[in-house]
Amino acid sequence: MTLQTCRHCRHFTDHPGELERLVPGLRILSSAYSAVRADNGICGRHDIIQRPIPACTDFEAAVPSRAR
Repeated sequence: MTLQTCRHCRHFTDHPGELERLVPGLRILSSAYSAVRADNGICGRHDIIQRPIPACTDFEAAVPSRAR
């Protein structure tokens, strides 16, 4: 059974390198590798930065190699 949170959705990424690629200029402010980011990530479906909250109705399970 796949948990239905943003973290387990194919549209969500919280990998620091990917976040720095998707948010130009982020490294000027700090780094996606910093502790202050916590577990926030980007929803590619809705184009927002958010915590991995319970998934919305657009949830699509990530492929197993990407699930965290």
